[in-house]
Amino acid sequence: MKNKIIWEKWTDPYLPNYEEPVWPENANEENHLDEDEESQDAEVQKHLMYAISSPMGIIPYNEYSAPSKVFNFWVGHTNFNITNQVSNIIEQTDGIEILDIFTRYRFRIAIGKNFVDRNVMNTVNKLVGIYLHE
Repeated sequence: MKNKIIWEKWTDPYLPNYEEPVWPENANEENHLDEDEESQDAEVQKHLMYAISSPMGIIPYNEYSAPSKVFNFWVGHTNFNITNQVSNIIEQTDGIEILDIFTRYRFRIAIGKNFVDRNVMNTVNKLVGIYLHE
């Protein structure tokens, strides 16, 4: 069997369903808050936000700064084990900003904005292919 990597654009599982955080849920109905408490909760809700930790630090998570907006992610599906040596080859390829290994056959990369996606992925395919045939 020939070793190969199939590439798939990564989609943020949370972004299509993104909604501003609400806390507490249904506060007016469940807790029967008085007007003063309602205004306090409304003020708290204005300041709530989601955030994620990334290699670039903490990033606010909203429809404008979701990971799929900040990074250009691609998932690689392989039919061979992603060993430490294969991981190092991928990570050292020009244009790779982030490498996440999910399973022994699946990984995710982020490609830098100054690089052409297809060129970086072709380089990864070539370099890994050369290593696996040696």
